Amino acid sequence: MVRPSSSSLLTVACLCLVAAATGIPARLHIQDNAADRAMEIENIHGDTICTVDGNGDQTCYPRLFVATNEFQAIKPGQDIPPNLHVQIDMQTGQRMARLMPGSEDPADRKDLVLADADEAAKTNDDTRPAVSGPHNEHLQENIDRLVELSSALVNNEQVNSLLQTLGELEELVHETRHAEQLLRNRHVVVPVFIRLSDPTHKPIPWPSSVRRLSSVVLGAAVQNNRELQDIVHTEGAIPAFVHSMENEMDMRTAGKHIFALSAMVRGHPGAHMQFVDRGGMRILREMNPMAFVAARDDDEYEARKLDLRIVRFVEDLFNPEFNPEIHVDAASLVAQNAAVWCSTLAARMMDSVEDAETERPASSSSYARCSAYATALHSLKATFPETCKMPAEFGQWLQDEVAMVPRTNDDSAEEYRQALNELAF
Repeated sequence: MVRPSSSSLLTVACLCLVAAATGIPARLHIQDNAADRAMEIENIHGDTICTVDGNGDQTCYPRLFVATNEFQAIKPGQDIPPNLHVQIDMQTGQRMARLMPGSEDPADRKDLVLADADEAAKTNDDTRPAVSGPHNEHLQENIDRLVELSSALVNNEQVNSLLQTLGELEELVHETRHAEQLLRNRHVVVPVFIRLSDPTHKPIPWPSSVRRLSSVVLGAAVQNNRELQDIVHTEGAIPAFVHSMENEMDMRTAGKHIFALSAMVRGHPGAHMQFVDRGGMRILREMNPMAFVAARDDDEYEARKLDLRIVRFVEDLFNPEFNPEIHVDAASLVAQNAAVWCSTLAARMMDSVEDAETERPASSSSYARCSAYATALHSLKATFPETCKMPAEFGQWLQDEVAMVPRTNDDSAEEYRQALNELAF
């Protein structure tokens, strides 16, 4: 878990010594340079995502992918509704999606989707038919290689082979039929991803680059696929990845564990409650990336990204639109967690802005992070009005903060002002 403590720092030192003794790099990076970072998501605010290219040009688009009868490109970070036909261009790596032939808009088929999901949830795992579909020989070769490599001793040669194999799988599993083939042999493949992503694996864990990509592949495979979510749920992946999230020392990799968990639990009531029961909400509260940066003199860019990912994940966990089937017996537990998170987010929001006072006027990335806090708080307040209580000093702080946001041509500053005003009412 990314939080500063003497034991955490000692663990980092021990891992570095082990890496030096075995010749294994303590931290490998895949395309981790300034140019690639510039193409990553800079701002997620409400229903909008903004990216910046290498020339500094900003592009914004809806967070939720809107499908039509024709294939359209899926932009970075977009959420993909269920029951779409997804494919990937093997030449460019571009993901495309459209409505299933003969289907209507997914929003118009909500009752049908939920009814199918209920039937799947009632089916015992032992009697549920195995995932079947077209067989891809190249994909199967990569799956077999993944299983073989994961059982080998950790060394540089195995690391490079694993990264190549996982990279090829990541390109393939965005297409539903390939994701289903990947998890067809669930009892073998799911434990492989659990093992590769575990930062406490014995005798030594795989490097952060492998852990990171392993989480990305599994998360991409199960995202918006109820049948595959059922598989990882019954195979114990959620408790395992909660463990990985708690013990991960690399912030960038911790963010990928959160991505995988988000893909596993979103819209799946059983997985959602398992995440809560295994302490997932508590662990998220204890993760404080910005404090971790101060303790380790680490990368503030990665800390801000992880902080944003945590806030967005928390907002989704409490959003009834993404988790419509939560059992009535769990409602009180969810409400209790919402109350805790309201006070937690409000306190962190005030601390975050206070730490950035010297940066006034704040940077676009600072406003984006603060906007995420305000948006999440507004969502919790609207969903749980009876239990979502702010600290006593928050009301006055909110008024003062609105007045201090400068009126400029910076879109991120205006979005932050709007988020604060919405939170105030």
